[in-house]
Amino acid sequence: MKPYAGLMLQDAYAWLRRHPRVADAVLGVVLLAASAGQLRISPLSAALAATVVNVLLAASVAVRRREPVLAFAVGASIGLAQAYFGFQPAAGAPVRALQPTVTDLAIVVLLYTLAARRPRRVSALGLAICLAGAGIAIARWAPVHRADGAGLALIAGAGLGGVLLTAWVLGDAAAYRRAYYVSLEDRLAVAERARELQERRARAVDDSAARLRRIERDLHDGAQVRLAALAMTLGEIKENMEQSNGSDDHTLTLVGAAHRSAKDALAELRDLARGIHPPVLDRGLPAALAVLASASAIPARYTAEITERPSPAIEAMAYFCAAELLANATKHSGARRVTIGVREQGPGLVMTVTDDGDGGARLVPGGGLAGLLERVQTVDGRLDVDSPCGGPTTIAVELPRHA
Repeated sequence: MKPYAGLMLQDAYAWLRRHPRVADAVLGVVLLAASAGQLRISPLSAALAATVVNVLLAASVAVRRREPVLAFAVGASIGLAQAYFGFQPAAGAPVRALQPTVTDLAIVVLLYTLAARRPRRVSALGLAICLAGAGIAIARWAPVHRADGAGLALIAGAGLGGVLLTAWVLGDAAAYRRAYYVSLEDRLAVAERARELQERRARAVDDSAARLRRIERDLHDGAQVRLAALAMTLGEIKENMEQSNGSDDHTLTLVGAAHRSAKDALAELRDLARGIHPPVLDRGLPAALAVLASASAIPARYTAEITERPSPAIEAMAYFCAAELLANATKHSGARRVTIGVREQGPGLVMTVTDDGDGGARLVPGGGLAGLLERVQTVDGRLDVDSPCGGPTTIAVELPRHA
């Protein structure tokens, strides 16, 4: 029976947690019911007035989450009226309808709610009002006006002040926790959004690299083959016409021009295909950089320390960066030797191009290095330039292993 009763209480508590407004209404009813014995006063008009006061306090608890400021204002107004009129230390009698009851605990609950759901400057004002009301009530409480009432006043003040301060501190701590968890959820949402964007960008970069490879293969297997066949046919026609005694010189000239144009177009198409996706990259980045170093106009040395192959998009980006840096060194550095190195570093890789030239390379808007920087930044990469006057120049490109 006891375990069953415990489960029933747990289920009821969980249900009330899921329905906070119902829980507030139940709390208000409980406070009102606890004050039922204190409302049996006479005359009848005083009992009715006291009932109305207590119902207002209970109702303010029921709406405390929806309207915390309004609910507290109602509760505090009733509390101040009770503090002044519900206690009568001297001549006369207190207003019986405004004498405190158990329902006045609603004011403590409302102060907690105000601190938990409104800014600190608002809740601090509410705390000050409650403390002022407690001071008025103690000052008008008859026992403290006796000869030995100073100690009693001190105890009452410490008790009421402690209860109010505790309620405010707990509410303020709840507000802090709520703000912290909301901030944590926001940060988690931002991190999740950033992760999704990174994944989308990686897919877009990889898809773009795959499309470029398909375009290169289509050019190589389609248009390039047809142009080669056309150039060969025109060459044969030109040779046949040259061997024919009755050939027209003008026609022979036109055929020769067409043959040269076809060969030029074929060469341009091959260069374009290599610029889109060099076929040597199919063998991996180390092999591609080795070919690039062997074809350099400046004697180049190449080193590689890669155990895991990066994604095709990163390989292509590293290759084109190395090609442009070699071209820049050939044109502007006056170097006699270039070194290309690529190594793994943490989750990514670092490629360095070093020459023994005159130095002075700088990142300037619109320059070649600025263009490389923009390219590597699309995948959260970095480009660092170390080029003092007189050399040497070292340019490091940091790239992730996957876009």
